[in-house]
Amino acid sequence: MKDATKQIEWLEAMRELNKAKKVEKSKLITIKIDPNLLNAFKLKCELEKRPYTTRIKELMQEYLEKG
Repeated sequence: MKDATKQIEWLEAMRELNKAKKVEKSKLITIKIDPNLLNAFKLKCELEKRPYTTRIKELMQEYLEKG
């Protein structure tokens, strides 16, 4: 039963996410990340000429779409 509840919550969150793309502004968050990991990530994104924050959002979206 708990898994079903979590799946329903996830589906609702995805529905809200798709709705939010058109209506809500992005939300500012704070997250602690190992400095070496962040530096390496930023450098890789810089080599790809992409903003690292945009890439983080893309990775989150890809993760959610995998199901």
